[in-house]
Amino acid sequence: MKVPSIPHSLVRRAAPVALAILAGATLVATGASAAPSTSLASAKLTGFAGVLVNQSSRTLYVLSVEKGDVIKCKGACLSTWTPLLVKKSVTTIVLGANVDGKIGFVKRSSTTKQVTFNTFPLYTYTGDSGPRQTNGEGVSAYGGRWFVVKASSTRAATTAIEKSSPSGPKGTTTTSTSTTTTTTEATTTSTTTTTLSGGGGGY
Repeated sequence: MKVPSIPHSLVRRAAPVALAILAGATLVATGASAAPSTSLASAKLTGFAGVLVNQSSRTLYVLSVEKGDVIKCKGACLSTWTPLLVKKSVTTIVLGANVDGKIGFVKRSSTTKQVTFNTFPLYTYTGDSGPRQTNGEGVSAYGGRWFVVKASSTRAATTAIEKSSPSGPKGTTTTSTSTTTTTTEATTTSTTTTTLSGGGGGY
């Protein structure tokens, strides 16, 4: 049984002052492969518009066959694709402007869970040597293809931004500034997935 998603209807826009307070209070992810924060933003990269990135401006990816929280990226996969993890107790995610997808979680370990976007578990790619790169776009590995994420998408079917082949490093133009925050996660009923979960996505 997967951890319930946070209804998008519970997303609230935060005022600048409130955002500063909220950002300071945001719980930081932990663990060897944990992301540096629970903030997500929309960035305009060369060749891409509105790509989902983490607080360190690292591009986030989804695996096509993991739609529905059925995790396929396990074992050796984790040395290349790093799950966006948060503490099990985290119930709040800070979102930038134009980040409109439904946020959820899937159990990763007894103490951590992975952030999902429109049911797709999120990852960064070790082949990106720094922020705002998209070297993982279009890579075929671990039973599916990896794609950058359309931050404004609200449906699983339009979450991935597809290109025919992996792209090289991309420079950024701008990253959105205003932020939103999602509140509440109903109950943390975790699944018994060994390491990860994901589900098939036909693009």
